[in-house]
Amino acid sequence: MVLALILGLALLTGGGYVATYAAAGDKVPVGTTVAGVDIGGHDPSAAMEVLREGLADRAERPFTVVINGRTQQVRPAQVGLDVDYAASVRKATAARSWRPSRLWRYFTGGSTYAPVVTLDQDRLGALLQRLDASDGRTAVDGSVVFRHQTFTVRPPRPGLTLDPRVAGTAFWNAYLSQDPSVQLRMTPTSPTIDAAAIHRFVKRFANRAMAAGVELRFGSAGVHLSPSSYGDLLRARRVGRELRPTVRLGALARIAKAGLAGAPIDRPTPATVALVHGRPEVVKAKPGVTFKPKDVATALLRAIAARDRTARVHATKAEASFTNADARALGIRGQLSSSTVRLPKGARSASLTDVVDRLDGTVLKPGRTLSLRGALGGATPTGAAGDGLATALFNAAWLGGLRITAHAAGATYRGSVPVGRDASLREGQDVAFTDNTRYGVLVSVVMGHATTSHDGSLTVTLWSTPHWKVTSSHGPRTNVVAATRRVVRGKPCTPRDGRDGFDVTVTRSFAMGGHVDHTSSYQVSYAPRDTVVCRPKHHHGHEHD
Repeated sequence: MVLALILGLALLTGGGYVATYAAAGDKVPVGTTVAGVDIGGHDPSAAMEVLREGLADRAERPFTVVINGRTQQVRPAQVGLDVDYAASVRKATAARSWRPSRLWRYFTGGSTYAPVVTLDQDRLGALLQRLDASDGRTAVDGSVVFRHQTFTVRPPRPGLTLDPRVAGTAFWNAYLSQDPSVQLRMTPTSPTIDAAAIHRFVKRFANRAMAAGVELRFGSAGVHLSPSSYGDLLRARRVGRELRPTVRLGALARIAKAGLAGAPIDRPTPATVALVHGRPEVVKAKPGVTFKPKDVATALLRAIAARDRTARVHATKAEASFTNADARALGIRGQLSSSTVRLPKGARSASLTDVVDRLDGTVLKPGRTLSLRGALGGATPTGAAGDGLATALFNAAWLGGLRITAHAAGATYRGSVPVGRDASLREGQDVAFTDNTRYGVLVSVVMGHATTSHDGSLTVTLWSTPHWKVTSSHGPRTNVVAATRRVVRGKPCTPRDGRDGFDVTVTRSFAMGGHVDHTSSYQVSYAPRDTVVCRPKHHHGHEHD
């Protein structure tokens, strides 16, 4: 009986212990709360749902954010705050165990826990950046702006920004509370270039730069620059926490170049091709010195700092940009074509002297275009002298087989050159041609002055390497309009011969080995010109003409 009683009690106790173990399992201890939500007695999955439902209102409740007295609503998702429900339940759940202490804690050891909260730093940073943009202020560096012969100081301005640590802590502490209000204060930020840096730059450089002019020495030549000439070229550049002076290199170099125009500087001389004893020869290049824009700018800054306000510009040895080999490669070896026009007795050809000097010796590289108006500008001759030069140049290019890009014949045909091959510069017209060969072209212009007793002449000769044999011809005159006769009685009156108007086509042929390869043509339309007959003025009667 005693043994049976003992066995019965053992079975009863063991069954109860097994039942207790089964009841506890891996559930959350009874009475456990997380952020005030009771999740005790539930398995982990159910406890997560209970916790999610219990915190749903607080977890999604927007923050009331106050910055500089302005209130706005910000959702927790914008801050990057969220509850890790699985981790929160794991923290409150004990592992399954047969140990009596584990079973005892399940029924009696319920505790209060804080939820596991996560913070996405990227989202927080993006939110603070938006808040900075709307409520903050970027710090503005001080600067110095040069204008003409003075300068202006732009004072620095401090900025206002949110401190990420302070803001993140404030949001963290207010999250899941019943009243998630956050007060954020802007923190002042200092500009990189402050008032002290501005003062140092003005004292050391800006005042001296505008005080007086400077002298830059280029070898034996000098260029004086006043503050008004270089003031607009100066800049104040930020280097670390200081301002340093800089100069617009290209603009300063152009000013210096203009000041050195005609100065005795040993510049590099490019190779070229010129007529020597009536034949084209390569004129060799000569090395010299050049002054780099950077060195000119450095000298300007040194001159401003110097007591005598003078500085020497460093010279760099330089070879010519167009070498002897480049000149030889132009292939200018023989005469390509030539054209001569007559300058009648008494013609005023003095106006052509400077023009001839400017055109004579011009070297045209392959692909380049020579335009009379482009080359001469305001010095382009007018009247008969200009038309004579245009006609000679046009015919040389036409007979040289070059591409004509601009040409206009005279209004009427004068008969001094082959039909259709005259050229005029009147009313803004131009003569231009392009070197469409693989070789260069040397232009030679020679003038014989007309006198009261002798005709003058103007000859344009082109030199290159001939490739084609070019001949020119013209077709018959068409659409002829006869000149009319007009009688002018009394003075003033200048008699003249009439000229018929007509159309004509001019063609040139490109031949090689005696066979024509191709041709090109253009058409000219001449207007008629009346014959003028001068008669004395009669007071009585009539004269029939």
